[in-house]
Amino acid sequence: MQQKIDKQLLLARQPIFNTEVEIVAYELLFREFDSDEARVVDGDHATSAVIINAFTNLDLGQLVGEHQVYINFTSNLLEMDLPIDPSRCVIEILEDIEITPKLIAQVKRLKSKGHQIALDDFVYSPAAEPLLPLADVIKLDLLDLSEKQLSDMVERFQPLDALLLAEKVESQEVLDKCRQMGFVLFQGNFLSKPEPIEGKKMTANKLVVLELLNRLQDPKSTMGELEKYVERDPVLGFKTMKLVNSAYYQPRHKIESLSRAMTYLGMDAMRSLASLLALAEMSDKPDALRAHALEKAKLCEVMGAKFRKDESAVFYSVGLLSSMDAYFDQPLPALVESMSLREDVKVALLEREGELGLILDTAENIQKGTFSEVNWQGLDDLGLVPAEINEMYLSVIEWQSNMSGEVFDQL
Repeated sequence: MQQKIDKQLLLARQPIFNTEVEIVAYELLFREFDSDEARVVDGDHATSAVIINAFTNLDLGQLVGEHQVYINFTSNLLEMDLPIDPSRCVIEILEDIEITPKLIAQVKRLKSKGHQIALDDFVYSPAAEPLLPLADVIKLDLLDLSEKQLSDMVERFQPLDALLLAEKVESQEVLDKCRQMGFVLFQGNFLSKPEPIEGKKMTANKLVVLELLNRLQDPKSTMGELEKYVERDPVLGFKTMKLVNSAYYQPRHKIESLSRAMTYLGMDAMRSLASLLALAEMSDKPDALRAHALEKAKLCEVMGAKFRKDESAVFYSVGLLSSMDAYFDQPLPALVESMSLREDVKVALLEREGELGLILDTAENIQKGTFSEVNWQGLDDLGLVPAEINEMYLSVIEWQSNMSGEVFDQL
């Protein structure tokens, strides 16, 4: 049922963290999807018209909040002015752009307008020397550089008035090493990976949270059973009451009992909220992990609701539970086996198979911006086309943006 559509813009945002693992910026990734050939076109060659269209039709505040935004610029785009506040836009000079006097003049012009300049996937060469004094950020791809290359470049760049950003940081161990080397900004999937678990046991608090999550994700759980589990943790009960009475939920009358609060929310919303509150109790994890996990869970829920609306809560659960290993610092298979989960949920989490697995895999690839890894044909068979998925992703970002002010601040 391949639907005939024009080229569609796909968008992803990748967070950029500081040394405290706080989000300080987002890199926006744009790709064009060619429906006729069912393939994703390399984003480095996306036309300037597509980029301009994106910025005139999207709300940057909802996409990145108050943070800065990093954008890849091709040589053609360097000649254009984006409709965006220069103080918030960091222009990334791609590594394959030829360094010429014209390029240097363009970069100087952009800096004079207030833009910051980042050198993307930078590898030092004498020809690139004229760019170094103009750089505010230098991004080094850890996977493309040998240890000696990385060390040599860090030593060369440290005297410059530029921040070093490590790309493709895939573990806490690598993050710690990069900090020691002098990097102050980081991108990568380290948040979604467990820290080294050798000799580490789960604390009593985490065991309680795991038990609660187990009950919350059981589709057979009743509201009464959930209430008993939430009541066991006074903090969870208090925060549930506080959130239900907040401006975000807008009850007509003040709700003064936990039972009424849970009934007001309903089973699915209570399951989602209690899961979020439970994870918020794990204070040894950065807030960014909670935002990442919630975004993935909500995206799974929205996509799943398109073709299995009655089981949207199950899709949410799969998205949320897929981040358990990072929260509990335990292997995901061991955590899955300790829970009473449906077989298709287990298969989705461990094998990324079945409809649940396909949706989970899609959500993870969208978060990473790896559109070429998405099983577009499988999604098409479920009635999900790229343009619709992109709209769903943007709706999740909008929902998360609206929710964060009312809910996250109270967790």
